[in-house]
Amino acid sequence: MKFGLRLADWFGTTQNMVDLAVLAEKNGFDYCWVSHDVFMHSSFVTLTSIANHTQKMILGNTILNPYTTNPAEIAMYLASLDELTGGRAVCGISAGSLEYMEWLGIEAHKPLTRTKEAVELIRSLLSGKVTKYAGAEFNWSEQCYMRFKPIRDRIPVYIGGQGDKMLEYSGAAGDGALPILYPPEFADYAVKKISEGAAKAGRSPGDVEVAGCIWMSVAKDKESAVIDPLKELVAYFGPLLGEKGLAQVGLSHEDFAEVHNTFKQKGLHEAIKLVTPKMLRLAVTGSPDDCLSQLEKLEKAGVNQVLIGAPLGPNPRESINMIGKEIIPRLKGE
Repeated sequence: MKFGLRLADWFGTTQNMVDLAVLAEKNGFDYCWVSHDVFMHSSFVTLTSIANHTQKMILGNTILNPYTTNPAEIAMYLASLDELTGGRAVCGISAGSLEYMEWLGIEAHKPLTRTKEAVELIRSLLSGKVTKYAGAEFNWSEQCYMRFKPIRDRIPVYIGGQGDKMLEYSGAAGDGALPILYPPEFADYAVKKISEGAAKAGRSPGDVEVAGCIWMSVAKDKESAVIDPLKELVAYFGPLLGEKGLAQVGLSHEDFAEVHNTFKQKGLHEAIKLVTPKMLRLAVTGSPDDCLSQLEKLEKAGVNQVLIGAPLGPNPRESINMIGKEIIPRLKGE
């Protein structure tokens, strides 16, 4: 199994995220992914700085969406980051949360179609082609082509999502898939859908790297791992998760209704008071041994890379060191 560190605003400033990425590389992490959420720190800036302070880690965004960022700009950014790092860039893309699009007044009627067309456009641009295009979502002229030559004509594209159609599409067209595994028990279903998509497209499921996104909080024991930053993640994102994933641990959108309403009306601090132990099952938590056993289940389900995200633990730096010393070597058989 490969290991990715997934960074987001929950770790504070851009510099804090850069420092954690550097530490993760020293601890054997293979990838660094940075979230690109609306109204939060820009992953473009963060990953550029990480690129200048690391040597080996592969760098990607989780995820870029083709509504707020045009595929032309995504291709420009990827080619530039790839050039800067000597070929360490990957692309994480999906439609993103449709609720975010509502905030911005963006009509998102065909998220799967828009994602498919964006992937086609990005790949065409990076390959050096003149990308004249007439699609349902994008209509480009013959002036659409790169004005500089990317160092690679194909950058790996990882397609994110949690719905059936997006999971199948990631298997059909992605170099990798970025399924959201909140909870981790969703892995069996997600991998099945990804494999079905690959098979329908005439591909071997083994051609698609399954890079599963998880929340993790690791500490010396289970009790110490249950911290407020974990509850904040669950309260903020839990209501936005898909029903099929939530159902794996006996949850539904109805269970999150009060949490979501409290967050909107009174803020996150009040909303976390409503987070239940069952809701905390959306994350991997506990001691290194506890977390290791849950990660082994992901590997058995067919997850090739695990993207370990916030909150990491009571002290993120200590948690990265703990993962590097007590989890990564054991899963890699070192």
